[in-house]
Amino acid sequence: MHTIFKRFFYYLTVLFSFLFFAFIISSCTPPDVKETTNSQFFDLEGFLDNQIIQLDKKEITITKKTILQGQKDEQIFKKIDWKDEFAFFYASDINKRQLRDRYKIEKKPQEWIFKTEDEKLIVKEMKIIFNQNITSKSFKNVKEIVIVQKDKNNLYENDRTLIIKVKNGLLESYSIKGSEDVILNEKQGFLVEATVK
Repeated sequence: MHTIFKRFFYYLTVLFSFLFFAFIISSCTPPDVKETTNSQFFDLEGFLDNQIIQLDKKEITITKKTILQGQKDEQIFKKIDWKDEFAFFYASDINKRQLRDRYKIEKKPQEWIFKTEDEKLIVKEMKIIFNQNITSKSFKNVKEIVIVQKDKNNLYENDRTLIIKVKNGLLESYSIKGSEDVILNEKQGFLVEATVK
């Protein structure tokens, strides 16, 4: 019974920690950023929506590994709430008209890079990597997405790297790795990584 309660509270800790991080990301986005789109950017929200539609049509197995506060856990799912799983990624969408002057945009044949030094913006860099030898930049030709986040003030500092990998137009794996350093508390690292087969 003691072991069951320990695992229950561990899962609660994992859940609340990630909900807190997602809340911080969304609440720290400047209010003038939360609307419309700019075609110069990559439509991350549209990409994620498209992936969910495809994933929901297929029979898949998700193997999810979590490390939080030194505790390791592994679970296998046949079905999962993708909106919740992608919460961090949705919150990282910079496809906003009001952001057009806040990010430097570099577009190479197989790579789009968006960077900012604006301290108010948590998403510091987004990199979209496309399959080689393909001129079309449609969702199905995305190979990898890398998002770097940094959130810092006088009380805490959060760093996160989000990665999505795609194979043949369908999600292959995703991960969120980061750390939280709160004043007067020990720095904590966490990792969530999942593979889809």
